Amino acid sequence: MFCDMRGFTRMSEHMEPTQLQALLNSVFSRLTALIRGHHGTIDKYMGDCVMAFWGAPVETPDHAQLAVQAALDMAHEVRALNSEHRAKGLPEIGVGIGLNTGTMCVGDMGSNIRRSYTVIGDAVNLGSRLEGLSKVYGVDIVVSETTRQHAPGFAWQEIDRVRVKGKGQAVTIFWPAAAVDLVSDALAAELKLWAGFLKAYRAQRWDDADVFLINLARLNPKKYLYQMYSDRVASMRTLPFDSKWDGATNFETK
Repeated sequence: MFCDMRGFTRMSEHMEPTQLQALLNSVFSRLTALIRGHHGTIDKYMGDCVMAFWGAPVETPDHAQLAVQAALDMAHEVRALNSEHRAKGLPEIGVGIGLNTGTMCVGDMGSNIRRSYTVIGDAVNLGSRLEGLSKVYGVDIVVSETTRQHAPGFAWQEIDRVRVKGKGQAVTIFWPAAAVDLVSDALAAELKLWAGFLKAYRAQRWDDADVFLINLARLNPKKYLYQMYSDRVASMRTLPFDSKWDGATNFETK
């Protein structure tokens, strides 16, 4: 898991360093408690980002399920924190969380002077890339296909297929909508419409895709994802049909 605080640069311009330090410590304390409460291991704090992992040093069979629930609880905690900030006249914050599951190397790493207990590997790098994509798609959590497969207790909204910088193979990314037992009829209907949109979008049936997006916007007018795809469809309909297109979006930056 990579969890990055949004708006940190803007806040640093308007707050004294000691105020900023106190704010960061307060936010990290609350998020860390949630990670540890779901049996996660804190790897490190990097400026306004916290990195964590599951499954070490204690083996945890349901690691993906715990990580996804931790991410949902963290996003909820930030919303609660912003309510407190508004009441106190403090700046609001946002978070972007990236989750990936895979084989990695864990242990003490560093130099002969200083070492830290951490994880490395391609699966770690992808988790970091997914966190960065949360800004692109306007969602607070981005989860890989492998994590989704290991966390069946949630309803998922497939966001896109992406080819991130440094990887040739496209990966499918998801947003955890809710725990399965908390899915409302309205949410279920929205997710069904979205699945229809993705099918039309990847078949390059732009008129059908627009109809789905219009209905989705009526159900959830504030969701940035639907506006983003509306703009994307408007741009792509000017291009000729491409029989070789795999439906993936390429990203050349981290």
